[in-house]
Amino acid sequence: MELSKAITLRQSKRWFTDKAVPTELLEELVNQAQQSPSWINSQSVHVTIAKGEKLEAMRKQHAELNHDDNEPSRPFIPFRPIPEWEEPSQSNMKSWFGDVKEAMGDEGSQKLGEAGDQLYNAQAVVYLTLPKDYSDWTLIDLGLFAETLMLSATDAGLGSIPAYQYVQYPDKLQENLGLPEDRVPILGIGLGYFDSKEGLNKIHSKRMPLKQMLDIID
Repeated sequence: MELSKAITLRQSKRWFTDKAVPTELLEELVNQAQQSPSWINSQSVHVTIAKGEKLEAMRKQHAELNHDDNEPSRPFIPFRPIPEWEEPSQSNMKSWFGDVKEAMGDEGSQKLGEAGDQLYNAQAVVYLTLPKDYSDWTLIDLGLFAETLMLSATDAGLGSIPAYQYVQYPDKLQENLGLPEDRVPILGIGLGYFDSKEGLNKIHSKRMPLKQMLDIID
């Protein structure tokens, strides 16, 4: 697949089929993502992938935690309410809810919540971790790594979604993934095969016009 096509086709998929993702394919995706830039070649990003029975147990636990008022989410990168963002980001976020309604009707938000409880039925979740005292520069590395991995997944016929749901409860992740105390889970990316007819997979975010976000100084 041409790179430009993979960039255009990659959209967050929010529900996956039960078809397993081969381990060899996951290894190849990570191998390709390793080619992304890294600050002074520091390569601080480490990858842990949950799949199979381990992921099913994590999925069940996640749904229970999401409905436990005594278990607040505490991701390492904190959630920031929409009103605290700058403009035009606030407007873009609010328009996304319109995209959800357009794709799924009035029940869209409820269905999104239910899918999130199930970790979007991803058949593999790629967890990207950093050292506990990470440099902010490694967050850039991690973002580049994540995008390369998702584009490689698109090229391989897989869907992907980087989601808050995957890292809501880092203490539980630390235990479930067997992470050492000096590493923290920053981002989770769900992978799997997807049904293009599923309403959850028809949500397409609109991007800002180029003239609104680009300045070229000559």
